[in-house]
Amino acid sequence: RSVPEGVTKYLLIDGQQRLATIFILLALLRDLAKNDGNEELANEINQTMLVNQFKKEDDHFKLLPTQVDRDSFKKLIHQEPSNNQSRMSECYLFFDRKLRRESITIQNLKEVITNRLSVVSIVLDGDDNPHLVFESLNAKGRSLTQADLIRNYFFMKIHPNEQEKIHNQYWKPMQDGLEDSLENLTECIRHYLTRNGGTVKKSEVYFTLKEQIEQKDVIEALKEISAFATYYQKLIEPEKETNIDIRNALKRINRLEYTN
Repeated sequence: RSVPEGVTKYLLIDGQQRLATIFILLALLRDLAKNDGNEELANEINQTMLVNQFKKEDDHFKLLPTQVDRDSFKKLIHQEPSNNQSRMSECYLFFDRKLRRESITIQNLKEVITNRLSVVSIVLDGDDNPHLVFESLNAKGRSLTQADLIRNYFFMKIHPNEQEKIHNQYWKPMQDGLEDSLENLTECIRHYLTRNGGTVKKSEVYFTLKEQIEQKDVIEALKEISAFATYYQKLIEPEKETNIDIRNALKRINRLEYTN
């Protein structure tokens, strides 16, 4: 989906991991070329493939991953020290180890990526439903968690300029509070959907949520789920509750080991 402001922006419905992986490999090739004294090749890769040279802030980057990986990705592109435990850094170091064992040249590998790699680009029209396309593209691929689908549903509806702020304010605290587990987050949202009664199967969380919030303000809906998640975290981990009486009550409830 295109966002016609400043640099023309597109929201990636599918294929972000593949593109991010290619960008990380290109960043490594740029760095290796620079270390070998080939400034011309390093600048070519950087200025034509990785960044928009004359743009500022987020418009400077030709690709921005989801907010969870964004900071470490930016540091790789800017050649800044990064946390080696991040997935982006691990990917960079993986390619670095592999290239050191192979005889392929930086120029040849760059040519393979830019001239021999085929990419299918499907650009949606204004009348197309990006959510249905996303569901269809992933129907036969790697199994996504319900929380994966929900996250993409929310952030495809939020303007790109607002995504990072909304992610840090509402989505990230939920995921961090549930030990960075999308499975735990799926279960949290399932309980949110059943808070007023009824049952929802784990496999139907995404579609049920989508039906319930289709006509609502998406940010308000995310804000409500985030507030619910703070209580849910305390329910499954009473130690997070500061009130001793409530904490003890939650511990007694947990001893029942009851789920629905």
